Amino acid sequence: MKKATMKDIASQANVSVATVSYVLNNAENQSIPAETKERVLQIAKKLNYVPNLAARSLVKQKTGLIGILINRSAHEGVWRRAHHAEFIFELEQLLTKQGYHVVLSSIDVEKPNLEIIAERKLDGVFLIDVREDFFYSISNTVPAGVPLVLVDSVIDDELFYKVMFDYKRAFSAAKKQLKGKSAVLIMEKFHNAGLTEHIKMASGLSEGDIHLMEDEKVLAEFLAKNTDQSAIILNEFLASTVSKFRNIENDAVICTSNCPEILPVGAKMVLFRDSKANIAFKVLSDLIKDNRGLHLEKYTNIPAE
Repeated sequence: MKKATMKDIASQANVSVATVSYVLNNAENQSIPAETKERVLQIAKKLNYVPNLAARSLVKQKTGLIGILINRSAHEGVWRRAHHAEFIFELEQLLTKQGYHVVLSSIDVEKPNLEIIAERKLDGVFLIDVREDFFYSISNTVPAGVPLVLVDSVIDDELFYKVMFDYKRAFSAAKKQLKGKSAVLIMEKFHNAGLTEHIKMASGLSEGDIHLMEDEKVLAEFLAKNTDQSAIILNEFLASTVSKFRNIENDAVICTSNCPEILPVGAKMVLFRDSKANIAFKVLSDLIKDNRGLHLEKYTNIPAE
């Protein structure tokens, strides 16, 4: 089947090829009637028009590629492997809708291979849960002028933009749901040690009341010592693991994975006002339009409902 071109769209829409190009490339300096834009977009959809990214990159000096780089270790529990699944799915949908192609890569936290960044000319990069000692070796691989957005990472550097949840508000909401009952915290240990410490501080709990998830056996031992305590659990998939050992109806789950539907009916949960993927996408989009980011906060904290 012959691939549809802008000329085909222009012919059916009864407009010029230039007008089609302006509409499909969302040219902001052109005044095109809304009805014409809608007609062009509908015909492009009907013809299954696919933009020529190679040609577009020659005109815009862009490749249309966005990198999603996730730091992973070789032996992660299922609660951790599943944690980013919905975030990646939603982020990929948002990027694809805007005409980008996504390059997804897992970076070994022990021996990061940075070739994917060096070999691909990316228009923007999301870097997720990065270890502090490897951050600069990774960020220095990203060419100057290419926006880099950090997700789930506390990095003490004002050059970079970060997106994460407002954990202080989330813990406040969780404690309200528990009606003042004493509680312990069960959370995963992030590769980004700064984020782990930030969450522990935001919880307001003592070190002895915080369990960093390693494996199910150690978790079971911690729960056995705290049968009279409610729990605040970070991450729905981790809550699912906890439910193997106790009824979590008296616990509160802070839903950082955007998958509250996997929790039991009636479970106490804390949700956020917007998804992490949507906020991260907006920050990167703004930086691509204006890589100075003068109007953006260095940390975008997503508040709890």
